[in-house]
Amino acid sequence: ISIVMVTYSCDFISPNKTTLRNTALLDTIIDYNDVDVYPLFLDCNNCDSSEKQNLCFEMELIRRLKKITSNTPLGASGKVNDTVMVDVLVDTEGKISIVKIHKDPEIEKYVPELDSLLIESFAVLPATVQPSLKRGIPVNSMFKLPILISAKD
Repeated sequence: ISIVMVTYSCDFISPNKTTLRNTALLDTIIDYNDVDVYPLFLDCNNCDSSEKQNLCFEMELIRRLKKITSNTPLGASGKVNDTVMVDVLVDTEGKISIVKIHKDPEIEKYVPELDSLLIESFAVLPATVQPSLKRGIPVNSMFKLPILISAKD
């Protein structure tokens, strides 16, 4: 009985090949559309959930951009009330930059220096951002940021 127990007990103790294969398969499947930790400003470290951290990052980014651009006159020629979508990249080192600005061609007529103002505003942002993490590794992350452009004659 002892010999039979020793011979067959190894099969019960060691994981079978399908379990090892399934574990290896799960380790290779990576969802590139989601991150484990969103980028963070240092002010957002005290948030307890991932959703709150993401919301804190977005609100802090908007607050800082508003502070930077509030002192800069747009010099609009005409009445403008439109939303511009900006593709924002937070790279693996925590640097925030603009990838692309999506805007209506009509807004270019009224606010010709909009692109340069946005690019300069993002360049002034502090580099105190912790990048997104995927499995503990810093990764690039991209966001769409809506910016409301409102100007009067």
